[in-house]
Amino acid sequence: MKKRIFISGATGTLGIESIKVVRDYSDRLELVGFSGYKNIQRILDLCREFHPRFVGVHPDFVKYVSERCNDENIQIFDVSTELRKAVLSTNPDLALFLASGITSLSAIYAALKYGIRVGIGNKESIIAGGHIIFSSNFLDKIIPVDSEPSAIFQCLTGEKKSTVRKLIITASGGPFLNTESSKLQFVTPEEALKHPNWKMGKKITIDSATLANKAFEVIEAHFLFGLPYEKITALVHRESIIHSMVEFSDGNIKALLSPTRMYYPLQFAMFYPDRAENTMKSLDLATIGKFTFEELDTKKFPLFSFILQIAKSENYLPALVAADEVAVKAFLDKKIRFTEIYTVMSEVFEVHTPMPVSSLREIEEEYKRSLQITSDVVKRRAL
Repeated sequence: MKKRIFISGATGTLGIESIKVVRDYSDRLELVGFSGYKNIQRILDLCREFHPRFVGVHPDFVKYVSERCNDENIQIFDVSTELRKAVLSTNPDLALFLASGITSLSAIYAALKYGIRVGIGNKESIIAGGHIIFSSNFLDKIIPVDSEPSAIFQCLTGEKKSTVRKLIITASGGPFLNTESSKLQFVTPEEALKHPNWKMGKKITIDSATLANKAFEVIEAHFLFGLPYEKITALVHRESIIHSMVEFSDGNIKALLSPTRMYYPLQFAMFYPDRAENTMKSLDLATIGKFTFEELDTKKFPLFSFILQIAKSENYLPALVAADEVAVKAFLDKKIRFTEIYTVMSEVFEVHTPMPVSSLREIEEEYKRSLQITSDVVKRRAL
């Protein structure tokens, strides 16, 4: 029997890679539903190739896609309001949430509540709603998809959490690791989008350049593995071959190595707890030659420490996600400088005291309120 897969965010960078896994293992995997957004041609192509039961699109294109998919068995739905319903209706063996933003949060929570295994590659939902999602007995239903938490997850398999001394999350250092601090204010979005090792979406690539992404991964690990922030650290590993490490109480360290391609953690998530045969070229360690490590320069990249400082108050997490989202977009739109991403985010928390959040509705309200506050800060600083 084929494993039924639902993919939220199937047309993005991670989604495209996940589709490749489904295609490569079509004898063992079935795409029963997916959502995209505005990439209509890609959505139609996937409809014709996989014939899923449910397909989610931007509300403005529901009728357009319905008229052109030429398959009466496919139900086209509004991804902004009906994702939760579609996921539950398909009852997949695995629901992958790969789209950015917190719009998937209620669907993730519902899937977990109904016993559906969830693969999360959506940092924003984990960060904004982590204290709710992981406060229940859902951990055995969650498979991390990002390469770093996937590596930790695999290193912890068969181990006792009580024996963990430290989680070590690796960072590439981004495109500006060797750029002088004084020159960072002049870097362009085009330069910031040239990641040295990974092909990713624009938002996460900019977050990688500021090291915000690495701070988000520390928060992600905190919730996913239930460890205090003091036991989670980050280290620059320029080669990006070791994706994370776990140090145990006896001094031994486990590391997971794989090529810099998201295919590997996605494949792992889709077949977990089994492993599928992979015919792609293996790592040639002799060719790689050496691995290097160095400390993060938190003075040069202050967002890393700032984000973790803010994260200690869980009520601030939705605002943190919103502030970063708006600030990064402002930089990409050339409204602010690269170094002002940090400035904008720090100003937001000077003028805004987030409300306590104890439900999904309150998280969404706080997130929306913080989007507006950050937009107002950007307008005052716009170039």
